[in-house]
Amino acid sequence: MIKTISISILFFLTSFLSFSQEEITVTIVYEGLEEGVYYFSSEEDFSTYAFSTIEEAASKKYVLADRKLIGKIFKVTYTTEELVDEDNEPYQVLTLKDITLIEKK
Repeated sequence: MIKTISISILFFLTSFLSFSQEEITVTIVYEGLEEGVYYFSSEEDFSTYAFSTIEEAASKKYVLADRKLIGKIFKVTYTTEELVDEDNEPYQVLTLKDITLIEKK
């Protein structure tokens, strides 16, 4: 009986968690680095992307602190994770997984 209740509780709790994160790829413009956050924007829908986390392999591809990259177009692959702050308000953390400079021809 206790085992059944424990399994039911575990199933209930894990149904709210997402263990697999879908990777999203977008073409966006680099806007710069400010206080450890990498900012990009979309020319299509005017969205702003703020990446506070960047995977090590992606961070080695380009020196995003170089101001010469501002205004350049990149293909960026990222994941999102929804967290809850101390006021119980949800917010998203974007993790930059891969980045490729798109050369204009």
